[in-house]
Amino acid sequence: MFAQSRPYTQVMKDIGPTFASLKKNLDSNSADAVVQDAGKLEQLFKETEAFWAQFNTKDAVDHAKNAQKAFADISAKAKSNDLKAAQKTYGSIGSICGDCHFSHREDTGKGFVIKP
Repeated sequence: MFAQSRPYTQVMKDIGPTFASLKKNLDSNSADAVVQDAGKLEQLFKETEAFWAQFNTKDAVDHAKNAQKAFADISAKAKSNDLKAAQKTYGSIGSICGDCHFSHREDTGKGFVIKP
């Protein structure tokens, strides 16, 4: 199991800009940059998995694992220069993130609270 080494909020803050960079690089057909971004996101979701595993929150762990698989798939497709297929996989990831955020994040009006 991957050990949690930094605050979960920082992991989440790193995901947003990296996810946006991945989209930009997919749109510009920059396969090498896509592989780099997808690899970083895969690692960030390993950290996410470790965070949720400590609470035995099965659905969140599963979401993190599914995200890791999706980013590994994007990376593999970009390495084989099939960026159209990578773009399609990218389009499916939003629902993974959204499902977890809906179940395990609450907006207090002053910020978000994580709900294990």
